[in-house]
Amino acid sequence: MERKINPSQQQVTKPILSLVNLTKRYGNRVAVNNISLNVFPGQIMGFLGANGAGKSTTIKMLTGLAHITSGNAFICGYSVKTAFEKAIKNVGAMIETPVFYPYLSGYNNLKFFAKLSGNVSNKRIEEVATLVGLGNRIKDKVGKYSLGMKQRLGVAQALLNHPKLLILDEPTNGLDANGIREFRMMLKQLAYKEGISILISSHILSEMENLCDIVAIIDKGKIIQVKTMEEIKHSCLQAGSQFIKCNAPNFAGKLIMQFFKAKVKIQGNKVYINAKNRNSLPQMIVMLTQKKVLVYAAGDVDYSLEDVFLNIINQSHNTAIS
Repeated sequence: MERKINPSQQQVTKPILSLVNLTKRYGNRVAVNNISLNVFPGQIMGFLGANGAGKSTTIKMLTGLAHITSGNAFICGYSVKTAFEKAIKNVGAMIETPVFYPYLSGYNNLKFFAKLSGNVSNKRIEEVATLVGLGNRIKDKVGKYSLGMKQRLGVAQALLNHPKLLILDEPTNGLDANGIREFRMMLKQLAYKEGISILISSHILSEMENLCDIVAIIDKGKIIQVKTMEEIKHSCLQAGSQFIKCNAPNFAGKLIMQFFKAKVKIQGNKVYINAKNRNSLPQMIVMLTQKKVLVYAAGDVDYSLEDVFLNIINQSHNTAIS
């Protein structure tokens, strides 16, 4: 269920969520430092960062659990600072593992939260139960639910008020591989078919890679990069789409540049190659062998979001040190 976000459409579409120089200080410590980003309708944005990077603090400010020190956040055009009630009406949120009454059915748990929210019909309860895939188990007691089912019920609760923005903080904690996959497919359906925007923080980068349209990387309270998954894949190819592992990488790199006019990058004992003709790799190996270079391995580079994330974080740290 893949879908590409058209940047030109974003330019004419108002964002569902807009952070403008958002900052949070605890005494002398700056937890979130002047961050700005936009999430557009139907878009799934991954919010990536190590523990303590500022992800949860940002989410707490958006949901009213932490005071905004400076800057602002706008949800559907409403200021979180000055029109919080209007802003939060457009938000559904699930922070880690949701807590429910185990002796009540899933349906009655949702009915309880519907009364707290006000103006939520029984029909809407049945709709959200079906949306998250709990239609045939919604009358069972929550005490009998698996962790994955409780996560689904948590999303159902967050959807009761027809939110335009769904905020999820580490929602797949504790789920097994099958539960994570089912959860991912459910979120894609909510975004792509229901048009709900999703801001999701997680440390499971492989899942974010399979789920998100765009990722924002935060480090030490600062947003250091915002890229679509298409841009990330393109940047990986630019960095070198093939590699040759050998005993003389610097010499091999010079030969490849000379004879094949390809761009190369040396890292350890590997030569990363960005050649116009990807079919020229066997010819490169033959040439290097003739030049007495010992080739140990060669092939296509399989970059992951984790590779990109660590590279961006390392570059940020090196820049800060210099």
